[in-house]
Amino acid sequence: MKEYELPLDVNGNPFSKPTFWLMPGEYSKIITEINQAYEALYKGKVIASHPSFGLDGEMYIYWFEIHGFNNYNIFMRVVDDH
Repeated sequence: MKEYELPLDVNGNPFSKPTFWLMPGEYSKIITEINQAYEALYKGKVIASHPSFGLDGEMYIYWFEIHGFNNYNIFMRVVDDH
């Protein structure tokens, strides 16, 4: 991906940040968790964070953009050391 190209959502609209690449298993786990909490926590938001354990057992905060249900762009993962 070129620097100026941003990921697109399912409708072809660009997100505002480059995607943070995750291994497929971790990506699937986090997207499933976000989907399960979407109505209660994330619906109507543009950017949100989701705390979860990575597949390596570490606790992370996953930051993501939201363009609707199951239409997310994870753009950052930071260690949650609290």
